Amino acid sequence: MKYNAFYKYTLLLSLLAFSSCESYFEADTDDMLLEENYIGNTNELYSGYMGIAAKVQTVADKAIFLSELRGDFLEPTDNAPQELWEIYNHSISPGNSLADPSGYYDVISNANNYIKKAFEYKQANPNAVEDAVFEPLVSGAIRFKVWAYLMLGKLYGEAVYLDEPLTEEADLSKYPTLGFEELIGQLISLMEGGVNGINGKQVLIWSDLLFPGVNTSAQDLTWNMICPSPEPLLIELYLWNGNYEQVVNLGMSFIYDEGSGRYKLSNNDYNGEWIQFFYRDPITKTRELINIVPFDYQRQQTNRLIEYFSNTEPNKYYLRPTDAAMERFQRQVRQDGVTIGDNYRGDNYTYRRQNGDWVVRKFSRAHESADNIYKNDVHIVLYRAGDVHLFIAEALNQMEKFKEAEAFLNDGVQNYLSKNEGNLAYPLDNETYNAAININWGVRRRIDLGPVFPEGLSKDELDTPEKIEEYKKGLDSLLLEETCMESAGEARSYFAMIRMAKRWNDPSMLADRVSAKYPAGKRESIRNLLMQPENWFIDYDLNQ
Repeated sequence: MKYNAFYKYTLLLSLLAFSSCESYFEADTDDMLLEENYIGNTNELYSGYMGIAAKVQTVADKAIFLSELRGDFLEPTDNAPQELWEIYNHSISPGNSLADPSGYYDVISNANNYIKKAFEYKQANPNAVEDAVFEPLVSGAIRFKVWAYLMLGKLYGEAVYLDEPLTEEADLSKYPTLGFEELIGQLISLMEGGVNGINGKQVLIWSDLLFPGVNTSAQDLTWNMICPSPEPLLIELYLWNGNYEQVVNLGMSFIYDEGSGRYKLSNNDYNGEWIQFFYRDPITKTRELINIVPFDYQRQQTNRLIEYFSNTEPNKYYLRPTDAAMERFQRQVRQDGVTIGDNYRGDNYTYRRQNGDWVVRKFSRAHESADNIYKNDVHIVLYRAGDVHLFIAEALNQMEKFKEAEAFLNDGVQNYLSKNEGNLAYPLDNETYNAAININWGVRRRIDLGPVFPEGLSKDELDTPEKIEEYKKGLDSLLLEETCMESAGEARSYFAMIRMAKRWNDPSMLADRVSAKYPAGKRESIRNLLMQPENWFIDYDLNQ
């Protein structure tokens, strides 16, 4: 197998004086910076890092199309090209460009090259950059690499593992191909052990570096969000690996955020307010946002979300929400017990009727006016607080902490503390944490939905191992359903289906949900296909 790896960066001259914040993302990934000259000065240490971020921009929308078409949220329209229909039908032909994983390997190769060259530069110029800056830069490059590998694992079920940079055509067959479980273990080791004594847990606060003592601007805050944060990335890795106590411990510490409680779910984003995370300028709504891939039309940084989802010209309207996915939102019960549907995440929020057809609206609300409809530069969210809460709830469920798991899913920490005063249990018996997150409302209460519980069993009657396992699986199913609504269109729900179907050795947890979106004549054949776990992943020949 041959792989063409390119290391393409443009030297950002504005960095010489640190005078132009906005030009940081003006990296042209089609320009080659010769390996022997890279990294040659401190400015290239920064621009090279941004070069990795620029590579992430090129693949940021890919996982949404690949996972949501193979999941139950999206289906192609009559306008869609054959490549999208192949992905939807779980039958991908050789050379399908959308299914091509090489973009993720570009991120990895750029990260490997950056790490190698950064250490070489530091060794040759030990006093050119402080360790307090150098180490977080390397740490961020490690996380870009880990994120790209995690995406490969979730989409393709395996990945060719590379720790060295590729500077010319290379034979990939000499490198190991890791299966999913082995890959997850390797990524955890990389995050925790790092490279040359630098792990993947250090964070660079860009605004502190460039403008010490100066109030941060929106642009500064955007930079601080471009690299996957170590906590949610590790939390997701631990969840895949079954390290449930580590998920909970790290998740609770992250939500607490040294007393700020910033990443709680509260009435600050009650009902329809949460949708503002996906507006063009998300910086005004940073309470729940953790990481984004930013885009800017004026700097020719675009993705395909609006182009594929909008049916307003000049967009192409290739993809639409499925009936099965939209019906899920209509089956919800309000806090007072009235069945009214998910009014604050369903119609008019995640999707809407527009120009006679159903469209995905979640990402487009700031792109619907005539002066914005053609600007395909909506930011793509990598992690937000809702993800962390659902991860914690899933881990607590596996630890048989059912009341506590349901607190994060349903009514929140606030109601749990009031209902269980004097009988608090881990992890909600921590007075220090609770002082900051006691106004947490939970995923469903935040959008005025009533609590949900596994049917047919009460937590007070789990007197046999069989009943405990039944309750646990039932709560997993509810968490999966919630993920399908909370994270619709965000490349989350299909991966949650895979994780839970693997955990319970029950392919129907995925196959039944996905096959429900297909026409009656095709539904059974898709279900039969997906009852075989090897078909959950994209089969792509790297020789292509």
